Amino acid sequence: MKKIVLFILFLSSITAYTQTLDTLKTPPLQDVSEKSKGAEYPGGMMELRKDIAKKLKINKIKGIEGKKGILFSQAKFIINIKGRIEGIVVIGDDVDFNAEVERAIKSLRTRWKPAEHKGVLVRSYYRVPFTLTMNN
Repeated sequence: MKKIVLFILFLSSITAYTQTLDTLKTPPLQDVSEKSKGAEYPGGMMELRKDIAKKLKINKIKGIEGKKGILFSQAKFIINIKGRIEGIVVIGDDVDFNAEVERAIKSLRTRWKPAEHKGVLVRSYYRVPFTLTMNN
């Protein structure tokens, strides 16, 4: 019994030391919108959609005659510092629709206003969704 009492007294007299946690010094939040500007198509997104719609040749998409439904695609590409489109990737429901969207985007000759970050021209990604509604 004396050993148990001594053991409990011994445990209660031990002081526990832990590591001190240094606070991480994080940089203050910055408003990126003031220092960064995304790539812009002359005339805006609606003008881009109009130009691509003019270039699309729906009759080149195989197998859509007589069908009803909706096809979805999404194009992702890079606007380089010269305002040109490169690295086009199109994914979606129909391979032929994807190929036609890619062809239409490649045929655009209008230069974009490239993106800027802190006053320096930079490459940027751009995504454009496409929907084709078929009504027979």
